[in-house]
Amino acid sequence: MNGMPIYSAKYLMEVTTKIFEAAGATEYEAACVAEHLVKSNLVGHDSHGVVVIPEYIEMIKKRRIRPGAELEVLEETPTTALIDGNWGFGQVVAKEAMEIAVKKAKANGVSAVGIRHIYHIGRLGYYSMMAAEQDMIGVVMCNSGPIMAPYGGRARVLSSNPISVAVPAGKRKPFLMDFATSVVAGNKIIVAYNRGERIPLGWMLDKNGKPTDDPSDIFDGGVLVPFGGHKGYALALLVDILGGVLTGHGYTSSPEFEAGNGTFMMAIDVGRFMSIDAFKERVDALLETVKRSPRASGFQEILIPGELEFRAEAKRLKEGIYVSEKTWQSIVAVAEELGVKI
Repeated sequence: MNGMPIYSAKYLMEVTTKIFEAAGATEYEAACVAEHLVKSNLVGHDSHGVVVIPEYIEMIKKRRIRPGAELEVLEETPTTALIDGNWGFGQVVAKEAMEIAVKKAKANGVSAVGIRHIYHIGRLGYYSMMAAEQDMIGVVMCNSGPIMAPYGGRARVLSSNPISVAVPAGKRKPFLMDFATSVVAGNKIIVAYNRGERIPLGWMLDKNGKPTDDPSDIFDGGVLVPFGGHKGYALALLVDILGGVLTGHGYTSSPEFEAGNGTFMMAIDVGRFMSIDAFKERVDALLETVKRSPRASGFQEILIPGELEFRAEAKRLKEGIYVSEKTWQSIVAVAEELGVKI
């Protein structure tokens, strides 16, 4: 990447924290959001990284994100909680919600937490990994604004409705599943647009329902499509039910839906089923069996979900993070507007 803008994670953390503090966030909120965004860049999910800073600042201006807002527990039992985020920073509310889920699962074996009224919680794998790091299985899913067509359709009816599951392992890195139910997350199309790149056919349809490789079509009525046809579509509907209907945030196309992420989380204490050491040993054995299995033609390696992210993090911590010039200039413009020197 000679000649390309490369920044260290530490520097991006400092810049991001200063920007959000200048926009009215508390020191804790700014640090929490910055850590989440930069972590997303580190693990290779640039679509959920610092590229969203200008959008978040705009949402603060519009009061769609409200710095200083405190979450409210509306309903609670020993194993469940329903949380109203009161439009605080999504990363702050979702992190606290997973902490509640983990605490309840430690006490009772399993927990489920729903969140409504938050804007954007970012990369879901961040939260499922919080559970895995506590020797639990973490599950996170959320809905969002309409951007995806149902299987067989061409109108924006569903969100890309992502889902993440993290499972602790022993000597190996955890199993980390984290993906949108669309072929690709919408922000990845924005990243391609900012970099002046085309997108693969099959990612999106234009406003006329025809396949397109032009990322700018996302701004002109284009729609994402579900991965795997009817299978991704079924998962998207499930996420809309659990994240949108069950939490009271509203399903994506409902009258009560407001831009944001209706979120559903679960934490499962592995130790309630078997010893954690035995579980991790068996997970390691399973993953090793998969890794050693015969490869199909054209494949150099069989990857475990999450493996690319863990490798990207190690590489980018050492070599730095590439941020496109267009993205960086938009961040600089926001910083200047807020009086932040970077």
